[in-house]
Amino acid sequence: MDYTKCFKEVILKYSFIDPIVEFIRHNENITYKVTEKGSEDTYLLRMHKPITKNMQGVQNTREGIHSELQYLLAWSSHSELPVQIPVPNLNGELVTKVAIESEEVNCSVLKWIAGETMSKIDFTNEEMVSALGKRIAYLHQFSRSYKHGSSFIRPNYEIEWINNILTKFRSGKKIGIITTKEFKILEHTFSLVTDRMKGLSKGSETWGFIHADIHYSNLISTTRGISFIDFGLSGFGYYAMDVASAALFTKSELRDDLLSGYTNIISRKIDIAHLEDLMFLEICGLYVFRVSREDMHIWIREHIPSLIELCESLLKGKTVFYNINQVGLAN
Repeated sequence: MDYTKCFKEVILKYSFIDPIVEFIRHNENITYKVTEKGSEDTYLLRMHKPITKNMQGVQNTREGIHSELQYLLAWSSHSELPVQIPVPNLNGELVTKVAIESEEVNCSVLKWIAGETMSKIDFTNEEMVSALGKRIAYLHQFSRSYKHGSSFIRPNYEIEWINNILTKFRSGKKIGIITTKEFKILEHTFSLVTDRMKGLSKGSETWGFIHADIHYSNLISTTRGISFIDFGLSGFGYYAMDVASAALFTKSELRDDLLSGYTNIISRKIDIAHLEDLMFLEICGLYVFRVSREDMHIWIREHIPSLIELCESLLKGKTVFYNINQVGLAN
């Protein structure tokens, strides 16, 4: 598909004045930065077409995208920090559908948040890590109060999601980038984690709408503090999943500051073992995304020993919260 033609067609469906368009990246979406010439008005154009088929899901459907945008609109009216506010097209619609070469692609536009994309280096002091914990807690506070209708559809991060990750690992075994022995260890670990997840309650205090992709590259440092961007994978899951994601890029010695920042706003005890399981699943999500990309198969072979070591530690009941990094153990 010629996506250059596609974004040009999308641009015409909005009231942009002499726009300058810059390609950003193609991951779960194809994204462009759109700046109106002669002004400071800047936008993010998203074409909801993931780079690989195994990233497709309800989040790419018109209903799923509209639900995400409805949440952002509601969040923007409550957040004291900037939010990526959805921009309607000339017909007043939040989701724009275009047809290119007989394929339909859903698109959306968000206002650009002014600031700097954060990096891992930004989270090397207690103050910043604690602030991140607080920002996640404020987001969850809002989610607990957010009321949505029956047409609100987003991904669910529960047992079916876990089984899907394991299925994608199985495809890696079939093509030979994961050995039979490694897969068996993974399978045993997934069984352990699944059994523990089945025993958890999904009450309003523990389960709700989450960002589901907390990563430093999805955080913007603004003049007023840390703002979240990229709710493209947002959906329903354990609130602890967002905390677990943040812990993965936080230094071991600062992870308690992340938790204290969070619990300073939401006074609820966080189960470390639950966080470890979610951190494990988050890491596995990275691996299975790369299984579908041939150019990443060498990376998988280089790093999978770390993941297997993590599996073996979890199977032995070891506490690993303070030494997991984003590819496995050895933080």
